[in-house]
Amino acid sequence: TPPAGSNFSLSCGHRSSRIVGGRPAAERKWPWQVSLQIRNEHICGGSLISNRWVLTAAHCIYGHLEYIVKLGDIEVHHKAKTAAAVPVLDIVIHQDYSSSGSTSNDIALALLAFPVNYSTHIQPVCLPEKTFMVQSDTKCWVTGWGKLSEEDPEDLAPAKLQEAEQSIIRYERCNEVLKEKLSTKTNLVKEGAVCGYNKEGKDSCQGDSGGPLVCELNETWMQVGIVSWGIGCGRKGFPGVYTEVSFYKDWVIRQLSQASCWDSAGFLIFSLYLYSCREGERLLHRVFTSRRAWCLRVSLSVC
Repeated sequence: TPPAGSNFSLSCGHRSSRIVGGRPAAERKWPWQVSLQIRNEHICGGSLISNRWVLTAAHCIYGHLEYIVKLGDIEVHHKAKTAAAVPVLDIVIHQDYSSSGSTSNDIALALLAFPVNYSTHIQPVCLPEKTFMVQSDTKCWVTGWGKLSEEDPEDLAPAKLQEAEQSIIRYERCNEVLKEKLSTKTNLVKEGAVCGYNKEGKDSCQGDSGGPLVCELNETWMQVGIVSWGIGCGRKGFPGVYTEVSFYKDWVIRQLSQASCWDSAGFLIFSLYLYSCREGERLLHRVFTSRRAWCLRVSLSVC
């Protein structure tokens, strides 16, 4: 059962009928794909999971910049009649994510300033249950506006949405592949991630980060991964690494549930940065106030 205020759609994962070596996607094929933008520049991909929430990668978030989410268009630079551009009101990054070298917990949620209207070009993707584990060799698709080649400069990224098929590798096997390729004994891929590969070297790349890895299961499209990281782009034999959505399903539901007491009419958001007694760890406390309701999210630490 969706939490109050989440506005999860019961008809998610349906459609009207960074990608290296990918092919352009047809309109309406991936209606949950969004572009996360700053000053009209594409920064990262993301996926619409409800009429107010977008799922993306934590490493896509840069401080207190103002983000816009563009939906309903396969063209990243121009705005079609089917498209919508919505300001981001708030962003929640996983509390255990660290931008200093770690690749774990690379997940974030963006709250849209107002609900979007679903259409043939704008639809939410389904999220798997927390117990779901996508099996090895499952055929899935990654989409985005990232570079088509590792050598390409940033300004040569495609204007049209690209797609590439991927075969799933579980993280344990992914570690074995990477250790052999890199001649290392270190497990680079942690639990909470899943990998994808393509025999032709088609892969996600810079600009695809935060975008969805989706699989069609029982005629419904399910997002199993979020584009996170990789060794280069499209290098044959090197799988791409994705945040595994089912592993973080409880976290996603918890964030949306905590939002259920927010008032729907004009609220203010104050971010208060406090420090715990554990080596200067920063805790983010958000206070939501409105004319009729207020919520306080509190974290307590015992020193």
